[in-house]
Amino acid sequence: RMINKTIEIYEGLEAETGQPVGWHKCGQLRIANSRDRLDEYKSYMSVAEVQGMRAQLLTPDEARKLWPLLDNKEMLGALYHPDDGHIAPADVTHAMAKGARDLGAKVYLNTEVTGFKRTAGGEWLVHTNKGDITCEHVICATGNYARQTGELLGLDIPAIPILHQYWITEAVPEVVERKRAGRPEMPILRDEGFEGYLREEGDGLMFGPYERTEHLKLFAEDGVPAWFGADLLEEDFEAVSWNWEQALRLVPALGRVGIKANVRGPFQMTADELPLMGPAWGLPNVWLAEGVPGGILWGGTIGYYLSERVVEGGNSLDTSDLDPRRFGDYANKEWTRAKVREAWGTHAEQKYPGQDMPAARPQKTAPSYDRLTELGAVWGVLNGWEMPNWFARGGVEAKDQYSWRWTPKGNLVGEEVLAVRNAVGLVEMTPMTKFEVSGPNAARWLDRIIANRLPAVGKVTLAHHLTANGGVQAEYMVARLGEDLFYLI
Repeated sequence: RMINKTIEIYEGLEAETGQPVGWHKCGQLRIANSRDRLDEYKSYMSVAEVQGMRAQLLTPDEARKLWPLLDNKEMLGALYHPDDGHIAPADVTHAMAKGARDLGAKVYLNTEVTGFKRTAGGEWLVHTNKGDITCEHVICATGNYARQTGELLGLDIPAIPILHQYWITEAVPEVVERKRAGRPEMPILRDEGFEGYLREEGDGLMFGPYERTEHLKLFAEDGVPAWFGADLLEEDFEAVSWNWEQALRLVPALGRVGIKANVRGPFQMTADELPLMGPAWGLPNVWLAEGVPGGILWGGTIGYYLSERVVEGGNSLDTSDLDPRRFGDYANKEWTRAKVREAWGTHAEQKYPGQDMPAARPQKTAPSYDRLTELGAVWGVLNGWEMPNWFARGGVEAKDQYSWRWTPKGNLVGEEVLAVRNAVGLVEMTPMTKFEVSGPNAARWLDRIIANRLPAVGKVTLAHHLTANGGVQAEYMVARLGEDLFYLI
């Protein structure tokens, strides 16, 4: 739904501003070469229908009709998004700026922010090389400069730029012929067979490979150098040679033309490939829109929902997965470096529900860690802590079983659930966040923000913490230790 908001904004931007944006609504085609990938797409379809998103699950023959240049004999099916597309980054940026100016905003070009200071009245003084700006709210959306921005604010922002590249081919005869015949633009193609994407670009094709972990290079870990502006960096063919070889096999037309351009540059990446959107920790009225792995993809929706958060005090849908505070103090530079490499380096690999990636682990372990490991704990991660997901026993290996289908571990988990429900269980709660709420009128205050009756003294209940507009902000287990003394987990 968030990405759909970006599309909705871009589709109306030209009419609103009078500025062309180069929007190509060509659709997107994702190829499934394995049963697991097809299962993933089937699961996605069930969610898409509920969310009102248009998507279709296609047979291999139907997919080939949309992308006739693809010669993939391993294909089992494909997921098709008819409303996806691509847009000209420079054009959409100018349109956004024009729209903002039309609504009264001021845009300061070639203006460097050098520091921040909070005034006695609670406002923020933003120091720049052209003078100070006083404002009520500060929104940081500084792209590859995120870590430097964080230093100015005293924050260690868990995002580091990576280097990515794409190539543009010379004219492809099949593409030229399609245009001459008035055929529609082929959808953006994503195929795990070559771990990358292809789309039409002029009379040729654009090839964007996903760099694997062992070949991935980070950029400006200690800050963007002064010489770097809109510069491009030297191509690195070796980093994506495997991708190119596979692409030649699956799309033979690529092998009949040359490469006319290579574009290689940095963009931001976080540990989970999701942006950091929301309040900065410990700084009132400072908001982050940083670590955005695809500025054009996320730009419209982040602008919309962050503005909604600032103005309305909450969001009309759950954006907690993007909250910058989802990472704790363990997310230092070393941890971020390892997780960023893992995140992008495995971008094209098959992922599964509940999968916990292994890089930079363990970070934090409870005193029970060794004993629970002896008892067969299969570990996941919660808030940087190792957290037992389930326990292997009866000859089952203490290793997680990831799948989109039922696996034998489900029987073991079921036994654990029944044991806790019908008898008693001991649960490791160290990774959970805890709050103590106490003092005069604590019960009245807590009763106002949660959507359940408060428990009696000595009792426990499950309750949801609501946002100001009635949405769900968090779920607590509420233990009442006294009339005005509560412990929330």
